[in-house]
Order: sequence, then C-alpha cells, then structure tokens
Amino acid sequence: MGVAALREVSRRFGGRIAVHGVSIAVAAREIVGIIGPNGAGKTTLLRMLAGVLRPSAGTIELPPAHAIAYFAGERTLPSEVSAARWLSVCAPTAAVTTTRRFGVLSRGTRQRIGLEGAIANTDATLIVLDEPWEGLDIDASRWLSDRLCERRATGACVVVSSHRIHELAAVCDRCLFITAGRTLGSVAPAADLPHDARVSMLVTAFDKLRDHWRDHSASNAEAIL
Repeated sequence: MGVAALREVSRRFGGRIAVHGVSIAVAAREIVGIIGPNGAGKTTLLRMLAGVLRPSAGTIELPPAHAIAYFAGERTLPSEVSAARWLSVCAPTAAVTTTRRFGVLSRGTRQRIGLEGAIANTDATLIVLDEPWEGLDIDASRWLSDRLCERRATGACVVVSSHRIHELAAVCDRCLFITAGRTLGSVAPAADLPHDARVSMLVTAFDKLRDHWRDHSASNAEAIL
C-alpha cells in the first residue's frame, strides 16, 4: 500500500510558523504516534498529512485522496446529521448502533461513531487521527486500540496524536516527538517490553529531547545576542 510522507514541510499562518521543516514517513503496517505539548503543531502536521491543509513549503507524498481516512474529534461532526447517515457515507459496512442525530448524543458516543466511520473504511490506506482517545471510556478506549492494531495488520499506514502516552505505548511501533513546530526525534520501544517500560521509555525520551532542544535554543539565542 506504499508510504505516506512529509518532506521538510513547513506551515505558516500569517507571521507565525506552526510547523517548521518536519519530515516524517509512515510505512504500510505501521502505527506512528505523535507526542508533544499543546500548541506544538501536532494538529497542523496531521492536517497536512491528511491533505486537508496545504504546506507553505516542502512536499507531501500521499495515497490517493479517496484512500485517506481522517478524524479530528467529535466536535467536527455535523450536529444535525444522524449517526446512521454519517456511517452510510463514511463507512457503509460499519455497524449502526443508533439513528439519532449527533447533536443529541453524548460526547463519548459521538467520538466513537466518528472514529468508527474513519477506521471502518477498509479502502483507506492512510488513517490519520487527532486525539482519538479523548472522551472515550475504558471499554471504548480498548476498542479503539484493538481496531488500530487490526487496521495495521491489514496493511494500513496509521498516524495518531495523543496526550495519552500510555495508550500510544500500547499500539505504536514508534513515536515522533514535536515541540514548537519542530521534530525532536523518535523512539521505537521494543515490542516485547512490558507496557509500563514502554511508557517510561517514551516519557523519558521526550523529556530529554525537549530539555536538549531548549538548551540548544537558549545557546543559539545567547550567541545571537
């Protein structure tokens, strides 16, 4: 199914640079997590990868547009549209559990149905999810993790951002760290490591990379001054 990739991609909004020179490639049968603080540029990065937003510089290699499944949170779902109608368009083979409008459903239910519409699209060769575990209860969180692993097994490229590092540690083959619109590095915990050890590795790696980046930025500022 190929590779989805960003090559030295940047994105400006007026005078502000949201993403600066980021490169990332995701292969088939791979789940890549994006970790970073609020405002780091994660959402902008995912929107460019999904083809929703054009970069200001750099190049993007994507599967055909019809083969991309993108979901950025339950708030993006149209409140007057029924869940059944949404799934009939996004994923006709998905099971419909309610015919009610999104506007009257709970946040967690909207989130799960929106995710189902993205993940159940078996034609999708690239799945891009922004904070997908938000609003989900324990059972739904487990469902999501299981479904992502299933889609990886079918050959899809999966990219997912989240603040829930313990969830990412359970499903991701590697994680990319980003702050201030720049990539700091990536870590690929061994699959046979205990879950707690994978979580600890990701947290420790991110802290070290962020601290190094801050020190380096401060040194450059001092040199300029």
